[in-house]
Amino acid sequence: MAAVLVMQPTDVYYLAGTGQPCNLLVTPGREPVLFARRYLELARRASRVERVLEGAGFSAVAREAQLGEGPLGMELDVLPAGLVDRARKAFSEREIVDCSGLLLAQRAVKDAEEVEAMRASVALFGALHEAMAAHLRPGVAEHELAAELVRGLRRAGHEGVIFQRRWDARLPAEGALASGDNLTTMSRGPITVTGVGLSEAFPMGASKRRLERGDLVNVDLGLNLAGYHGDIARTYAVGELPDGIAPLATACREIQDVALAAIRPGVSSESVYDAALAAARRLGVEDSFMGYGELKGPYIGHGIGLELDEPPVLGPGVDTPLEAGMVLAVEPKLISPAFGAVNIEDDVVVTADGCELLGDLPRSVFVVDESGAVSGVPSAA
Repeated sequence: MAAVLVMQPTDVYYLAGTGQPCNLLVTPGREPVLFARRYLELARRASRVERVLEGAGFSAVAREAQLGEGPLGMELDVLPAGLVDRARKAFSEREIVDCSGLLLAQRAVKDAEEVEAMRASVALFGALHEAMAAHLRPGVAEHELAAELVRGLRRAGHEGVIFQRRWDARLPAEGALASGDNLTTMSRGPITVTGVGLSEAFPMGASKRRLERGDLVNVDLGLNLAGYHGDIARTYAVGELPDGIAPLATACREIQDVALAAIRPGVSSESVYDAALAAARRLGVEDSFMGYGELKGPYIGHGIGLELDEPPVLGPGVDTPLEAGMVLAVEPKLISPAFGAVNIEDDVVVTADGCELLGDLPRSVFVVDESGAVSGVPSAA
């Protein structure tokens, strides 16, 4: 490529350090240039790039650029087609190619500072866990519980917004919250426990359904602290654990144990899924593993970082080798109309010889009684 023009806000933040609306021009052999579309002084104040210029349009970038032979790289996976077309015209009909794969591959391996930032983000789930203990009671509506969760998360420092790369991706700050029959009605989002939402405008997340004693409640959410994400899920029971759930909770965590044991540098992403699927078959829960019937999600996890879902997907056909420094969300779940759903999701960093959990919350299904006391099944971490 003759140069890369980075415009997607998360990529600009990763490379330049500012969240202001900017375009970053990276040209081989030259210092990068950051063009502030607005708020020039704020961009200069935050940027790690030395040259920060005012430039609201592609013409300003084109005047500054001294491009050699080759195409211009842009993030074609996310930029609007009309925007890319205007860039092509500003650069004299130069060929434009996708550079997103290179950017995402660079972002996939985290340095020590990034890993610690994500460890701090994962710790935010403690605030949600406390809010669940305080407010998970019969009679409360899902959306009322969600409001209490958001309050606790924001007070703990959650940014209140989740960064996602897909153009059609949306997720509330409290994540996908679902209970009772809503646990198995998959809607709008990926094939997972999504909840059904308040209306067809956004049929995902908390609804107005009121909790009953013995209900299972799933909470699956992204945690954003200073841009770096955690992705954690737990299942809770209102007052008492329903019959038959304890062995499912044990099986779910055993599947996660197997997946975690399979993670190490050099193995393929697919092999982690294969190990988890084999464990589900051995434990007799394959029919409900990652969904049921035609509603099955063929994955066991994914990369995570400055966006909630990053490469690689831990799923069939993905031969990407794992590398030390990658951070992965590992999320086995059992879903069936017969019992609802059980989900345990945690984040790990790939180390030289395996992986390390970034959080310390017990990997259990939790029962919250009327006094707010919490117990876990299985009980060990």
